[in-house]
Amino acid sequence: MVLLLGYSAFSQSQYDVVAFDYDTAGNQVVRELICLTCDDPMGRAALNPDTITPKDFIKSTEYNDISFYPNPVKEDLYIHWSNNQGNSVNSIEVNSISGQYVQSVQKLSKTDNATVSFRGLSEGIYNVTLLYSNGEKKVLKVVKK
Repeated sequence: MVLLLGYSAFSQSQYDVVAFDYDTAGNQVVRELICLTCDDPMGRAALNPDTITPKDFIKSTEYNDISFYPNPVKEDLYIHWSNNQGNSVNSIEVNSISGQYVQSVQKLSKTDNATVSFRGLSEGIYNVTLLYSNGEKKVLKVVKK
Protein backbone atom coordinates (compact mmCIF):
# COMPACT_ATOMS: atom_id res chain seq x y z
CA MET A 1 0.00 0.00 0.00
CA VAL A 2 1.35 3.43 -0.92
CA LEU A 3 0.12 6.72 0.47
CA LEU A 4 1.03 9.91 -1.39
CA LEU A 5 0.86 13.30 0.21
CA GLY A 6 1.50 16.70 -1.32
CA TYR A 7 3.53 18.69 1.17
CA SER A 8 4.15 22.38 0.60
CA ALA A 9 7.24 22.57 2.82
CA PHE A 10 9.05 20.39 0.32
CA SER A 11 7.93 22.58 -2.61
CA GLN A 12 10.62 25.04 -1.60
CA SER A 13 13.23 22.38 -2.31
CA GLN A 14 11.48 21.10 -5.49
CA TYR A 15 10.00 18.01 -3.81
CA ASP A 16 6.30 17.82 -4.59
CA VAL A 17 5.23 14.50 -3.10
CA VAL A 18 6.06 12.44 -0.05
CA ALA A 19 5.41 8.74 -0.72
CA PHE A 20 4.95 6.29 2.12
CA ASP A 21 5.00 2.52 1.65
CA TYR A 22 3.60 0.17 4.29
CA ASP A 23 3.94 -3.54 4.93
CA THR A 24 0.89 -5.78 5.42
CA ALA A 25 0.89 -5.11 9.18
CA GLY A 26 0.60 -1.37 8.59
CA ASN A 27 4.18 -0.48 9.51
CA GLN A 28 5.82 2.26 7.49
CA VAL A 29 8.74 0.70 5.61
CA VAL A 30 9.65 3.42 3.08
CA ARG A 31 9.39 7.20 3.05
CA GLU A 32 10.45 8.86 -0.20
CA LEU A 33 10.58 12.46 -1.33
CA ILE A 34 9.63 12.54 -5.00
CA CYS A 35 10.43 15.45 -7.26
CA LEU A 36 7.82 16.01 -9.97
CA THR A 37 9.15 19.36 -11.17
CA CYS A 38 12.82 18.66 -11.90
CA ASP A 39 14.45 16.82 -14.80
CA ASP A 40 16.30 14.55 -12.41
CA PRO A 41 16.05 14.41 -8.60
CA MET A 42 19.85 14.24 -8.51
CA GLY A 43 19.95 17.73 -10.06
CA ARG A 44 21.26 16.66 -13.47
CA ALA A 45 19.90 17.84 -16.80
CA ALA A 46 18.24 15.26 -19.04
CA LEU A 47 20.74 13.38 -21.19
CA ASN A 48 20.63 12.42 -24.83
CA PRO A 49 19.84 8.65 -25.02
CA ASP A 50 22.82 8.13 -27.32
CA THR A 51 25.25 9.53 -24.74
CA ILE A 52 24.01 7.76 -21.58
CA THR A 53 26.79 5.87 -19.81
CA PRO A 54 26.65 3.47 -16.84
CA LYS A 55 27.68 6.28 -14.46
CA ASP A 56 24.50 8.20 -15.41
CA PHE A 57 22.21 5.46 -14.12
CA ILE A 58 20.58 5.79 -10.72
CA LYS A 59 21.35 2.84 -8.46
CA SER A 60 18.19 1.36 -6.94
CA THR A 61 18.09 2.03 -3.20
CA GLU A 62 16.39 -1.30 -2.60
CA TYR A 63 18.16 -3.59 -5.09
CA ASN A 64 21.92 -3.39 -5.56
CA ASP A 65 21.77 -5.23 -8.92
CA ILE A 66 19.40 -2.78 -10.67
CA SER A 67 20.03 0.72 -11.98
CA PHE A 68 17.87 2.97 -14.14
CA TYR A 69 17.70 6.38 -15.79
CA PRO A 70 15.98 8.86 -15.57
CA ASN A 71 13.57 9.29 -12.68
CA PRO A 72 11.38 11.21 -13.25
CA VAL A 73 10.97 9.99 -16.81
CA LYS A 74 9.49 11.97 -19.69
CA GLU A 75 9.65 9.50 -22.59
CA ASP A 76 11.84 6.42 -22.11
CA LEU A 77 13.13 4.64 -19.00
CA TYR A 78 16.43 2.79 -19.37
CA ILE A 79 16.93 -0.13 -16.97
CA HIS A 80 20.06 -2.22 -16.41
CA TRP A 81 20.28 -5.29 -14.16
CA SER A 82 22.58 -8.19 -13.35
CA ASN A 83 21.46 -11.70 -14.19
CA ASN A 84 22.59 -14.48 -11.86
CA GLN A 85 23.22 -18.05 -12.95
CA GLY A 86 19.88 -19.75 -13.42
CA ASN A 87 17.94 -16.57 -12.64
CA SER A 88 17.33 -13.90 -15.25
CA VAL A 89 14.77 -11.20 -15.96
CA ASN A 90 12.08 -12.63 -18.27
CA SER A 91 9.86 -9.57 -18.57
CA ILE A 92 9.04 -6.14 -17.17
CA GLU A 93 5.54 -4.96 -16.26
CA VAL A 94 4.42 -1.38 -15.75
CA ASN A 95 1.44 -0.73 -13.49
CA SER A 96 -0.14 2.47 -12.25
CA ILE A 97 0.34 3.22 -8.56
CA SER A 98 -3.21 1.89 -8.02
CA GLY A 99 -2.18 -1.46 -9.54
CA GLN A 100 -3.78 -1.12 -12.97
CA TYR A 101 -1.78 -2.94 -15.69
CA VAL A 102 -0.35 -0.51 -18.24
CA GLN A 103 2.15 -2.40 -20.44
CA SER A 104 4.92 -4.99 -20.50
CA VAL A 105 8.23 -5.72 -22.18
CA GLN A 106 8.73 -9.42 -23.00
CA LYS A 107 11.53 -11.81 -24.01
CA LEU A 108 14.34 -10.35 -21.92
CA SER A 109 16.00 -13.55 -20.68
CA LYS A 110 19.06 -13.13 -22.93
CA THR A 111 19.83 -9.52 -22.07
CA ASP A 112 20.67 -7.36 -19.05
CA ASN A 113 18.93 -4.13 -20.08
CA ALA A 114 15.72 -2.77 -21.53
CA THR A 115 14.09 0.46 -22.63
CA VAL A 116 10.54 1.01 -21.39
CA SER A 117 8.48 3.62 -23.20
CA PHE A 118 6.46 6.03 -21.04
CA ARG A 119 5.33 8.02 -24.07
CA GLY A 120 1.61 8.62 -24.04
CA LEU A 121 1.25 7.74 -20.34
CA SER A 122 -0.27 10.21 -17.91
CA GLU A 123 1.89 12.00 -15.37
CA GLY A 124 2.07 10.16 -12.07
CA ILE A 125 3.83 7.38 -10.22
CA TYR A 126 4.22 3.91 -11.72
CA ASN A 127 5.47 0.57 -10.43
CA VAL A 128 7.96 -1.01 -12.82
CA THR A 129 8.24 -4.71 -11.94
CA LEU A 130 11.10 -6.91 -13.11
CA LEU A 131 9.85 -10.52 -13.30
CA TYR A 132 12.56 -13.17 -12.91
CA SER A 133 12.70 -16.73 -14.21
CA ASN A 134 12.58 -18.13 -10.65
CA GLY A 135 9.35 -16.23 -9.86
CA GLU A 136 11.08 -13.40 -7.98
CA LYS A 137 9.75 -9.86 -8.49
CA LYS A 138 11.58 -6.58 -7.96
CA VAL A 139 9.60 -3.33 -8.05
CA LEU A 140 10.90 0.15 -8.87
CA LYS A 141 8.82 3.30 -8.28
CA VAL A 142 9.13 5.64 -11.26
CA VAL A 143 7.65 9.09 -11.69
CA LYS A 144 6.27 10.03 -15.12
CA LYS A 145 6.61 13.75 -15.71
